[in-house]
Amino acid sequence: MRWAKVYACSPRNFAASYKRMRIIAGEAKGRVLRTREGKGTRPTDSRSREMLFNILGPRVQDARFLDLYAGIGSVGLEALSRGAGFCVFVEQNAGAAQVIRDNLKILGWQGRAQVWHTPLKSAMRRFAEMLQENANHPDARFDIVFADPPFTNPRELQDLAVRLDNLPQLLHNGTGQKPLENAINGLCEPILVVQHHRRETFHPARYMVWQERRAGESNLTFCYPNESQTKTNPDLNIIATGENLLGDSI
Repeated sequence: MRWAKVYACSPRNFAASYKRMRIIAGEAKGRVLRTREGKGTRPTDSRSREMLFNILGPRVQDARFLDLYAGIGSVGLEALSRGAGFCVFVEQNAGAAQVIRDNLKILGWQGRAQVWHTPLKSAMRRFAEMLQENANHPDARFDIVFADPPFTNPRELQDLAVRLDNLPQLLHNGTGQKPLENAINGLCEPILVVQHHRRETFHPARYMVWQERRAGESNLTFCYPNESQTKTNPDLNIIATGENLLGDSI
């Protein structure tokens, strides 16, 4: 719920952020996106988006991209503009989800995306059901997963780590090597990126931290699959259904 982070900017910058809410690069460079008006709503800022995609680089091309806590979809839309093949947006707020649909229609990208108006836990259950039917279900496997949980609820970040640990199949199988090494070899490791408050840490058991970058009051943590942890810790080799996640139903 990206709009919950209003405290990170002043009222003047907050108002100006709407005027600057546009695609940074790619096919739709410069296009102004529709935003969700109202107190406390704000897209992921352009500084964070530019840093994110500068690091992801050519990995975005033709990638299946998952945007969790999508807000008004500024990150996923930027990914599509930069050549992502398909994007799934997960957003529980009805108004924000509708803004994503409206922007996809304006840009003519309805066939390259799905908008799931649902809480994260319900989306994870849906992905888990797909993967139970088919371990390589094409609609539940991604090259890049981006998540931006609300800063106002620190527990949400830890809950996210547990849910991702319990459903590692969301990311396509990698080699377990650092992404930078694979980039040199012309290969692309699957990447998990989480944006969170700079005072919080994000270290899920299933993933190795590749790098962390600060953007204002937030950090971008880039991770790649920890293959050795998967092999040596069988307790993590479960599919996230029912009580497997945090003792509650997802």
